[in-house]
Amino acid sequence: LRRLMAEYKQLTLNPPEGIIAGPINEENFFEWEALITGPEGTCFEGGVFPAKLIFPPDYPLSPPKMQFTCEMFHPNIYSDGRVCISILHAPGDDPMGYESSAERWSPVQSVEKILLSVVSMLAEPNDESGANVDAAKMWRED
Repeated sequence: LRRLMAEYKQLTLNPPEGIIAGPINEENFFEWEALITGPEGTCFEGGVFPAKLIFPPDYPLSPPKMQFTCEMFHPNIYSDGRVCISILHAPGDDPMGYESSAERWSPVQSVEKILLSVVSMLAEPNDESGANVDAAKMWRED
């Protein structure tokens, strides 16, 4: 809990450009909401996309889960909004066998790094990830 409170304070004092994030309710620091501005030069430009982050009780030993709460058509986002990105995968959790361990979650990562990674993912999808096969196919063909 102390770690999440410190990260929230840091995000409030030095918010990354285009990202707002914090607890939905200050009574529960394990559920956050985030607003992510679509990156310039992408089909997401000009949009603001809400998401929620759910932190496990053993955070930062285990990664949070992240889910967009709006419709997102993207190769690395499941139809229910769940985000499929290496930084949210626990060490050793690599069913497809294509991630390097350095890309996956470790306690040195932070909420800010997750959100910045998601912004990068919006701009440059990993079309090897099959979270949304139709979106990946469309991305490869365009």
